[in-house]
Amino acid sequence: MIGNFRLMAILLLVFSAFMSNAAAQDNSANDTQNAAVAPGDTTSASDGVRGIWKATLGEKEVILSVNRSTQSLFGLAKYEGETPWNAALSGFIDQDLVFISLGAVDGDALTSISIRANLVGENMSGFFVRSDSNGKASRGEFSAILINPDTSGYTPVAVLIAPVSSDKVEQAAADQTTVDQKNETASAVASDTTSEASAAIADSTNRFKDVTQLAKGINPDILPRMAPL
Repeated sequence: MIGNFRLMAILLLVFSAFMSNAAAQDNSANDTQNAAVAPGDTTSASDGVRGIWKATLGEKEVILSVNRSTQSLFGLAKYEGETPWNAALSGFIDQDLVFISLGAVDGDALTSISIRANLVGENMSGFFVRSDSNGKASRGEFSAILINPDTSGYTPVAVLIAPVSSDKVEQAAADQTTVDQKNETASAVASDTTSEASAAIADSTNRFKDVTQLAKGINPDILPRMAPL
C-alpha cells in the first residue's frame, strides 16, 4: 500500500514538472510573437512595402506604386519632370531586402532601372543602376518614403506625343514618291517584256507552218493518181 502511494506521488511530480515546462515554453513563444509585432518596432516591417512611395533616383524624384503578392512585387511608376514618363514596375522582396525593376520609354530611348534597397519601417534606402537603348548607363543612390499605404489613388502622368516635324513629313512624302516611281518603272519594264515575248511567239508562228492546216485547203480530186503496176 505504501509502495503504491510512493509510485503515485512520483508520477504526480513528473506530470507537474512536465506541465510547468510546457507552460513556460508557451509563454516564451507568445512573448516572442508579441515582440515581433510590437508597436514601434521597425526592424522587420517587410509587409509595409505595399503602397505609394515618393522616391529619389539620384537627382530625379519619382513616384512608385507598389503592390505585393507573397514575395513578388508589381505596380507602376512615374516621373513628372521636364520629360515625363510612365514605367512598369516588378520585383521581389526577401525579408527586408527589396529588389525593384522599372521599364520606361524616356524620350527616344527604352530605359531600364534596377533598384536594390533595405526596407526599414516606412523608409527604403539603397542604390540603383540605369541603362538605356542608346548605350548610356549610370549608377546612383536611391531613397524612398511611404506617403500612402493605399495604391488606389495612384494616377499615371500625362505624356504628350511629340509632333512630327514638317521636314520629316516632306521626307516621308519624297520617299513615297520615289517608291511609286520605282513601282511604275518596274511595271513598264514588265509590260515591255510581255509585249516582246508576245511578238516573238507571233513571229515564230508566222515562220513555221503547220502542214495539217495547209492540207485542209487541197482538193483531193486534182491530186495525181498513181498508175497501177
